[in-house]
This record gives sequence, structure tokens and C-alpha cells, in this order.
Amino acid sequence: MAEPSNAQGATEVLAHFIQELHFAALPESTRHAARRALVNIIGCCLSGARHEIVDITARSLLPFGGKETSSLVGRGERTDALTAALLNCLSSAAYSFDDTHAETILHPSGAVTAALLSLAEQQPMSGPEFMVSFVVGVDIASRLSKAVSTPPATADIGWSQTGIAAGIGAAAAASRALRLGPEATVAALGIAALQASGLRVAHGTMAATLIFGHAAQCGLRAALLARDGITAPSSPLEGKHGFASLFANRAHLPYLTDSLGEQFEVEALTFKPYPSGIVIHPAVDAALEWYRTAREESTAIDEIRLHAHPSALALGSRRHPANPLEAKVSLCHWIAAALRYGRASLAEVGESVIAEPEVGRLRDIIELVDDPTQTAESALLTVTERDVPPRTISIEHCKGSIANPMTDEDLTEKFRGQAHLSLSAQRTAELLENCWRVDQLADVASLLPLTLPA
Repeated sequence: MAEPSNAQGATEVLAHFIQELHFAALPESTRHAARRALVNIIGCCLSGARHEIVDITARSLLPFGGKETSSLVGRGERTDALTAALLNCLSSAAYSFDDTHAETILHPSGAVTAALLSLAEQQPMSGPEFMVSFVVGVDIASRLSKAVSTPPATADIGWSQTGIAAGIGAAAAASRALRLGPEATVAALGIAALQASGLRVAHGTMAATLIFGHAAQCGLRAALLARDGITAPSSPLEGKHGFASLFANRAHLPYLTDSLGEQFEVEALTFKPYPSGIVIHPAVDAALEWYRTAREESTAIDEIRLHAHPSALALGSRRHPANPLEAKVSLCHWIAAALRYGRASLAEVGESVIAEPEVGRLRDIIELVDDPTQTAESALLTVTERDVPPRTISIEHCKGSIANPMTDEDLTEKFRGQAHLSLSAQRTAELLENCWRVDQLADVASLLPLTLPA
């Protein structure tokens, strides 16, 4: 893929890439990574379909919806394509169980998948075409996020990378599925970029999840508007006052096009074993390992000290969560719950665990040490018990990281555990099989009936 000099014309180059990539050009490693991402995100949609935020948002928006053309994964209702994109993406993010782009802490798959599923019920979409559209959507979102946040680029941590980049990725995916052509694709990327937003101040609230849903709806809407002739700036990503210049303190524009069409960012996605912010996972691993190795000999825990990467403390510093939304992004809560129960599942962010006195006491005594020698995948946890020498657990690469990934079997079990909240065992098995072979499907819309409660 040709690259523009000095990154000028990057939007145009990306638009040609979006429209000209062929399924045959995808290596098997990329195809397999895309299958893994789909299995993971559909499972997340199923588990989150009846989450409180999805119920409230559906109750608010469905009465104002348009023609009922699109399915809501894990639910019985139908609505218009744009509202379905928003609600399905909300479901995917409701429990923070979705994918993560390792370098940027971006969560791209929910917005991209939700936009494509809405389109799949409007027009024929084969498995190979779905996969190419998905791959380019994840690629564009991830490259944008890297360009503004991955060294040598620097960005304010106050921007939600998913909020600012995933909607543009969804626009890229929808543009490809609609076969807009490069010129209209530039417009779609521009329309989506003009709506990019998402503030970290929402972290731990319902509004934080709405950022994801907005991204999906924004991306699909941008592609539809561009298809019908709405124009936009010709260089919205790299131009003056464009995406990169406004969302980065210092942008690195070569990330937009380096190895384009040769290195696919979908292969850099990681998947969560725990329903929490990804930066919390090393500490959870350490606490669970302590429980496995020390619990039988345990007395009363007197001191807990965690050495963690600065991002873990910056994004997970809420010590005493008031509700499950706050708990899922609380570093101290996850450590305390894992030490107390030896588990890190959805149950551990339930109201009863949040209010449990011993969990509260453990949260109180945790000392958090901002340690730049730790990576985003590592942690050092020291637990001191009464009359017992301190025990230290070191995690170098947490479960679900690039170096220690969830296996296909792990993702399959995660899917089953999530799907049982919405589907029968028989329907779960059929849907799972079809997700693993999505690129062989004649029509991706055939997945949607399998996602509905029997």
C-alpha cells in the first residue's frame, strides 16, 4: 500500500485501503484474530443485553425509533438500524468484558460489530465481506488511536480513546460494507471525525458506556450520510484543526499508514478474563494467585501493598465504589474481592460483595504504589498476615495480554458463560459454531436470529 509523504493525504490513502482490501489478502492469522474478536464481542453483547443501562436506554429510545428493521442481540425487540447499533454496542460494553487494543486501551470491536450487524439486516453481506469490513474498521480505529496516544505520540488521558476513535472505525467498516468508493469514504471518515468525543470524567458511570453506543451509531450514520451525498473535509484526520492535531498533545501521523495492508491491528487485540478495566487485570491475577497458594494457611490480613503501572492507578483509583459501575473500574475493590473469595467474576462486582464488611476492610488497608518500573501487564502484590511472613506475588504478563493470551478454548468457555444469561444451551452451541466460522457464511444476517432468546 502506497504511503503519503509527510502523512499528507493520509485520509485518502486510508479510504483507498478501506475499499480496495480483498479477503484473499488477509493472512490466516488475521482471519483467525477476527474470528476470535467476533466470538468475544457477541458473547459480551449477550451478557450485557439485560444490563440496567441497556434496559433504561431501550426504554428511553425505542418509542422514538424508526422502521423496525434490526435485531437487538439477546433481546426480543426490533428497532431501526441506527438505534440498534447504539443499543447492541451498549450491550457489548455494559460489563467491561470487551476487547482491548493492547497499545492504546481502545475497545474497537463493539462499535464496529454493532454497525455491521445493523447493515447486515438491510442488505446481503457474506461472511468474507463482513470479515474484511470488520478488519478495516478495527484497523482504522486502532491506527487513529495510536497516532494520538502511542509514543512518540502523547495525549491527555482525559480523552476516551474508544469515544474518539471507535466511531471512525465503525464508519470505515460501514463504508466498506456499503461499497461507497474512496471519495465517499473520505466523507464518511470526516463526518464521523466531526462527532468524535468521549470524556474520562464519565469513568465509573452509566454515561461512560453511552460513549461506546454513540460511537457505533455515529459511525453507521456517517457512512449512510456520505452514501447519499453529504460532503466533509478532505483531510479530517491529518489536516490542520483535524482529528490528530486536536486529540493529541503531540501526534505521530506515520502510525496512520505504516505497514498498511501488511500488518493488521486486529491481531493486536486482547481479550479479558475478568469484567473490569484492562489495567486492573495484573493486580487481579496477583490476588488470585495469592488466594490459590496461601489461602489454606491464611490468618487475618493486616497489610496489602500493590506496585502497579501508573495507568492502573490513574484509571482505577476509586477505593470504595458505591455501585457495580464504580466497582468494575476500582482497583482496590477487585484486589479485595479476589483476596476474599478467590474469584473475579460478575458476581464480585455485585451489590452484596461491594457492601461485604471484610471486603470493605481489605479495600481500606491497600497501599497503592505508583511504580513506573511495572508495565501495563505486570504487578507486584505483597500481602502481610498476622504472625505470618509477608508473601509477595509477582505477575509479569497478566492473563489476556499479548504475551499471555486467552486461548480459543478460553474464549469459547467465556462465550458459553455469557450466553447462558440470554440463550438456551442448544442455541448457544449453534451461535458459537457459526461465529467461529463467520467467514464461511453466505449471509451474516443468519447470525441474528440465533442471538435472540428462544
